Amino acid sequence: MVSSPQVADPSSTFLRDALLIAGFDLRESLRTRRALVLALLYLLVSAATSYGYVQVIRIAEEAAQEMLAQAGGAGDPAVAAAGVDFMQDQGYRGLLYVFAGGDGDLVGHLATYPPMVLVFAYLSLGFLPWLIALTSYDMIAGELHLRTVRFIALRTTRGAFVVGKLLSQLALVAAIAALATVPVLVFGAAYLRSFDLGKNFLALVQTWPILALFAFAILGPVALASQLVKGPGAARALAILLLFGQWIVSAVAMAIDDMRPFSFLTPFHYKTWFFYPGLVDKLLAAAVCVAMCAGYTWLGFQIFRRRDL
Repeated sequence: MVSSPQVADPSSTFLRDALLIAGFDLRESLRTRRALVLALLYLLVSAATSYGYVQVIRIAEEAAQEMLAQAGGAGDPAVAAAGVDFMQDQGYRGLLYVFAGGDGDLVGHLATYPPMVLVFAYLSLGFLPWLIALTSYDMIAGELHLRTVRFIALRTTRGAFVVGKLLSQLALVAAIAALATVPVLVFGAAYLRSFDLGKNFLALVQTWPILALFAFAILGPVALASQLVKGPGAARALAILLLFGQWIVSAVAMAIDDMRPFSFLTPFHYKTWFFYPGLVDKLLAAAVCVAMCAGYTWLGFQIFRRRDL
C-alpha cells in the first residue's frame, strides 16, 4: 500500500512565502535609490519642520521680550519668561483648534503632547500620503512592467507575492518614520531653552505607531492602483489621483453632512482618531487602518489574480 504524500499547510506556506518576499524586497529597496530617496525626503521634511518651529518660537520670544521691555517688565527675568510662555501657549492653543477641527475635548487631550512633537506628527500625517504614493506606486506595477513576476509566480502564489510586497513597503516606511524623529530631538535640544528631552522622546515613541498605522491605511489605495495597471507611470498617476480624490471627499465631508458617509472610506477621515484619549478610539482607529489596507488591496487583487503575466 502506497502512503499518500504529506501536504504542507497552505497557511504556513503562504505566510512563509510572503515573509520571504518581504525580506527580499526590503533588502533590494535598501540597495537601491528608493530607500535613500524616501529617507532623504522624510528627513528633509522633518528637519525643515523642526527648524521652522524653533525659529518661530525664537521670534515669538524676542517679540514678547521686546513688548515686555516697552511695558517696563523686562527688568524682571521671571516676568519676561512668564510673558513669553503665555504668548506661546495662546498660539499653541490656536494651532490645536485647527488640528482638532474645533473639537474642544480633543484640544484638551492634544495639549498634553509636547508642542514640537505634535507639530511634527501633524505635518507628517499630511505629508506621508504623497510621499508613499510617489515611492511605493510600482510595488506591483514595476514587476508587471519588467515581467519578473512571471518567475516569482512559478514558486509562490500571487496572493503571497502581493502581501509580501505590501509588508516590505510598510516596514520601510515605518523604519524611516522612526528615523525622521531624530531632527525633532536634535533641533529642540539645541535651540529651545525649555526643551525636555525625555518627555519629547517618550511622546515621539508614542507617536510613531500612529504614523506607521496611518501609512498602512495609505498603502491600501496605493496597492490597489499598482495592481490595476502594468506601467509604473500609469500606476503613479493613478495612485496620486486616487489619494487626491479621497482627500477631496474627506475635506468636503467636513462641510457637507451628506458627504460624511463617503469620508469613512478614506484614510484621511481617521487621522485624528489616534489622538483621542480613550483606548477604544485608538484601537478602533488601528483596526480601521488595517482593514482599509486589506480592503483596498483585496479589490486590486481581484484584477491582479486574473491578469495575464
